[in-house]
Amino acid sequence: MATRFVVVFVVLAWAVGLPLPAIADGEPQQFTRVQQCRRLTRQITHFEDTVLVMAEDRGNASWEQATLDHLDRLKNRRADRCPEYARQRGVLAKAKQEAEEFRELMVMAAKGAAKYFTGGWM
Repeated sequence: MATRFVVVFVVLAWAVGLPLPAIADGEPQQFTRVQQCRRLTRQITHFEDTVLVMAEDRGNASWEQATLDHLDRLKNRRADRCPEYARQRGVLAKAKQEAEEFRELMVMAAKGAAKYFTGGWM
């Protein structure tokens, strides 16, 4: 019954000339890029400000990790669709790499200082 209704609706809409929603890869195409970027930004803000805070308050490590993973997926999707966030992703990736290199340098310096000040005991 429902299938007949859908078929009748599509035929009538086509006959009248109404635009039909185009769906490709599970994403509605009626949204512009700007609207998609705004929507993704609102989702990211919601997950950072509400869901992640709830997970931290309840001390649920697995929920917190799952939320962080979902935030990464949302941020990557936004960077793929929105050019201004793609540039930001590149800058953040470079900063993360430099921070990791600096951390490794500090670990090596701390080990060297420990050996020096303990007379080689550590």
